[in-house]
Amino acid sequence: MKKVNYYFTLFIFLTAFTSTASDLKIENVRAVNRGDVPGSSVSVIFDIQWKNSWNNDKNHDAVWVFMKFNGYWNNHVKLVPDGHRVLKNRLIVGSAPKIEVAADSTGFFIYPEKTFRGNVSYKLQILIDTASQQVNRNKLTGLTVHGIEMVYIPKGPFTIGSPDEAAIKRASFYKSDENGKPNGLITISSELEIPVGPHKDHLYYWSERPLYNGDQKGPIPADYPKGYKAFYIMKYELTQGQYADFLNTLPDNWTYLRSPIAGRGYYKKRGNIWIIDGKYVAESPNRPMNYISFTDGLAYSDWAALRPITELEYEKAARGPSKPIPAEFVWGTSDYNLLERYVTQDAELVFSNHIDESQLTDKNRAVFGASYYWVMDLSGSVWEKVITIGNPVGRTFKGSHGDGKLDFGNATNHDWPKSDNEVGGFGYRGGGYYQVGGFYGDFNPHSPIGYRYYGSWSGGPRYIAYGYRAGRSAE
Repeated sequence: MKKVNYYFTLFIFLTAFTSTASDLKIENVRAVNRGDVPGSSVSVIFDIQWKNSWNNDKNHDAVWVFMKFNGYWNNHVKLVPDGHRVLKNRLIVGSAPKIEVAADSTGFFIYPEKTFRGNVSYKLQILIDTASQQVNRNKLTGLTVHGIEMVYIPKGPFTIGSPDEAAIKRASFYKSDENGKPNGLITISSELEIPVGPHKDHLYYWSERPLYNGDQKGPIPADYPKGYKAFYIMKYELTQGQYADFLNTLPDNWTYLRSPIAGRGYYKKRGNIWIIDGKYVAESPNRPMNYISFTDGLAYSDWAALRPITELEYEKAARGPSKPIPAEFVWGTSDYNLLERYVTQDAELVFSNHIDESQLTDKNRAVFGASYYWVMDLSGSVWEKVITIGNPVGRTFKGSHGDGKLDFGNATNHDWPKSDNEVGGFGYRGGGYYQVGGFYGDFNPHSPIGYRYYGSWSGGPRYIAYGYRAGRSAE
């Protein structure tokens, strides 16, 4: 007997959610109840657009998209693996995007599938997995769609450290001789275990100040993400608008732990998140998120189904496969002469002299402060918190992804660090603005790639120049 599929379509129009990262917008979200899709009786239709997208022979950008049920803290939407559709391509005819659903079903990457440079705008239909999770009308009325701009860092070898004496004194990585002295640089050419110590051909480092030295031990285990394998990293630092969106999905008592706005100097030093009518609102949503502790960043990563990045991945994202030069900044030179990326007197991170990011090329990265792979602001603005190799807590990190679920506002991954104390498993890279308009130095506001003076130091829970950016392993 022929099977007949009867179905109905029910549109549930939701409060439009507009992403606050850079020029990314996700709007006109509505759920569609359909009974004719195997494994999914509900799809979500929405518009997504962002500027300055690319896919070239080196790498591509992307947007990581994930969904939440009804604002509930542990209702992270799972997706079916395929069947998703591009309903409309508004700007470029024939430039269809790739929709790549994560293996754990927690979200998807969308990016130009072929060679491309420009702005994109799509209408998407994404299918929710209703076979393994309960979905009802009450949840759908509060469903939100979130997006984060990312950059794809391809698989391949790269070199860490910096070939100058000043870098060595600032805990830069190097290849050791038999006495622990520098004997060249280390190239990461696999994800295999890396020996550490003052022995011939081992990775080693030291600092002028013992407080920042780390334990100088190893090895770095094989399952610690080293940057050789492909991964994604946030294109921009976590913004205050993104963090406000995160806070607004948490129960009230969890926000006591994760909210940064209680300090007396918060609003005087670049903080701009307020509570208005019971909601967290960022007055300048694209301003980089400061006053963020490492456990804040971990919670955000778990909530967004991302993960923290390691300090080796930081160097890969910054330098790529190019040969290190002395005191090299992420934009490929050892000076600021061409840089047009600044924090203004009113605390906004901007381009000066009418520079526009659409003009970025490999040849003018020093103008934009962009890395080899066009990751923005890896040096300056706020410090990058990364998983360190400098203590046992950091070295136990295996690169697991968040699942979208928190425990009383805390990340739940067993291999992730758990605290903000002196051996909390993280360190700082890239430098940050402690005082707008202050004198430039090795760490304020920009730090060379290889300078890791604080790379093994896990102090400082929240402060004016402390920020965060997450990533995710590529599949």
